[in-house]
Amino acid sequence: MSVCRAAASFPADLTSAGLARDFVAALCHKCQVPDVRVDALIIVSELVENAVRHGQSSCTVTVTLSDDVLTIAVRDDSIALPRLMHPRFDEPGGRGLQLVSMLSTTWGVSYLDGGKQVWATLDVASRHQDAAAGRESA
Repeated sequence: MSVCRAAASFPADLTSAGLARDFVAALCHKCQVPDVRVDALIIVSELVENAVRHGQSSCTVTVTLSDDVLTIAVRDDSIALPRLMHPRFDEPGGRGLQLVSMLSTTWGVSYLDGGKQVWATLDVASRHQDAAAGRESA
């Protein structure tokens, strides 16, 4: 079993979401998991933006690939529980965790000393099989 893992810290600034996307894109390339790259970028973007906007905190992004599961975890200094919202169609915003929930295999929150970590997983093996089946039928 090979494990691919990296972590990076980002400031409490809205530009951090873009920096985190670059970090995750590079790691997806290094770990050779292109089939989950787009979903991983959306997930990290939403989680980092939530940490900065709602947690008003810098954050640390940890990405781990182990046993065909890619885990994206974002730690911040807030203990406020993230909320899965259901905004009306005409309301702007409030859909970040809906996206995370729809794209990930699982997601959740772990409380840590002095903050929390919001994490999401992607099943790399099933995505790779789906992508291969799509290429065969084309």
